[in-house]
Amino acid sequence: MSRYDFIRFGGYVQWADDSTDTLRKMQVCLPVKDPVSADTLIELISTDEDNPEEVGVSYSVRAAELLPWLDLSSNGYWQAMMAAETNGAGMNVLSAMLKESQLCLMESIVLMLQNDAYRLFSVLCHNFPEVEDMFQTITWENREYLARKLTIFRGTHDEEDVLVSLISLENRLIDDKTGAPISDEAEEVDGEIYYYLSNEEMLLPDEQVIPVVESA
Repeated sequence: MSRYDFIRFGGYVQWADDSTDTLRKMQVCLPVKDPVSADTLIELISTDEDNPEEVGVSYSVRAAELLPWLDLSSNGYWQAMMAAETNGAGMNVLSAMLKESQLCLMESIVLMLQNDAYRLFSVLCHNFPEVEDMFQTITWENREYLARKLTIFRGTHDEEDVLVSLISLENRLIDDKTGAPISDEAEEVDGEIYYYLSNEEMLLPDEQVIPVVESA
């Protein structure tokens, strides 16, 4: 299973367009040859109806710059899984539901982030074992939050392995009025985390997210 399985000919994707600093809805306009890697060039056309001059304009971008575009049916599948988990469904049932949904690896991760549903992380790991090489979780007040290990300043005297997590966890650990951890336990967890990322930044490949962390 590839993290780029969501890139399909004729399908929609989100492009992290650095020139406009936005995520743009695009359509894959040429067949995609397997295997797709981070540097594979993907041909896209704009679908921006608010900017008619952009409709039909083509772009050639690297696969690493793309994220899944998810429709309402995809979110419906995920909501059904969350409801089943809340009602006590076990791993076999949840795993079967995820398989039946036909959601790929990155689509599932995006939905987990969008729905703040990290309790389903173990289900993703069961269906997509490679998830454990990409992410881990941090537990705070009986809730799970996504985290990720990165090597920053690689090849220099400052090279360091660090742990990053989500802004949603930072908001639970840090008092927004004082800027200090809310408790000694929160300070201990915060001390393990080098930097907090947005949901979108958490999904970026190493080469794009590491400069963000290094500039912190």
